[in-house]
Amino acid sequence: MRGRPASVGSMADEFTEGHYVLGIEGLALLRAGATRRRGGVEHRARELAMVTARLDREPYSAARVLPEQGPAAGYGGWAESYDQPGNDTIAIEEPVVRSLLDDLPPGPVLDAACGTGRHAAYLLERGREVVGVDLSPEMLERARARLPHADLREGSVESLPLADGSAGAAVCALALSHLPVIETAVAELARVLAVGGRLVISNPHPFVTAVLGWRAVYVAADGTRTMIPEYPHMPSAYVRAFGAAGLTVRRCLEPSLSPEQARARAKAGHEDAFAQALTGVPAVIVWEAEKGR
Repeated sequence: MRGRPASVGSMADEFTEGHYVLGIEGLALLRAGATRRRGGVEHRARELAMVTARLDREPYSAARVLPEQGPAAGYGGWAESYDQPGNDTIAIEEPVVRSLLDDLPPGPVLDAACGTGRHAAYLLERGREVVGVDLSPEMLERARARLPHADLREGSVESLPLADGSAGAAVCALALSHLPVIETAVAELARVLAVGGRLVISNPHPFVTAVLGWRAVYVAADGTRTMIPEYPHMPSAYVRAFGAAGLTVRRCLEPSLSPEQARARAKAGHEDAFAQALTGVPAVIVWEAEKGR
């Protein structure tokens, strides 16, 4: 069948790069319609027809579903290359989170799910006392090499190795999306906060997790690509969890993809479709909450 036009219905159940490109083209088409860009509508329709006719050919026929690993094993495998440049989720998230970290109240700061210590390092450079906690021994090993004098502990964000009220603030970055539910983790983060303490949480935005299917993906030394599962938590779920834990929301920020970042995600030469579909889409959600008296 190779080389013959294929219909969507004739393809196997496997989700391919072609199916993903069709989805992006469709989103670009919807956005063209929403902005009344008639030329964009016609071009997108032609692109959709072209990709549909080529679903059984490379690069569209390549499987998109990857093998999965849980957070502990996944981040253990990712630890060696995690700090390499090119992670646009971090590039979008980091400036927003750090602007909030600059305004934290006094007291020790917990970096929960600290990974290789990128936010812990930032806080330490600014003279803050920091405790880092992470589930992955491999990530902590990298963090200890980077921050040899830091207080770094192995533990889960759902069972933190800290006393009640011992932290003036806490940050938990790009981690809670790996949990099917967030209530236990948010309650734990609130438990270790002192009264008046602040919590900063960042996660991939539920739009990109639920609609676009974005996941944490890393490439091992042998070239194997592996996916760490993520779950789309709606803003209402955060608000419920904060309220149950005695936290009040101070800010909710939703940094979005730039045109350059949208184009950089393009597949099979469809840069214009990716730019039209993804520019301005919220890629990360960042919360700041405060523990009440």
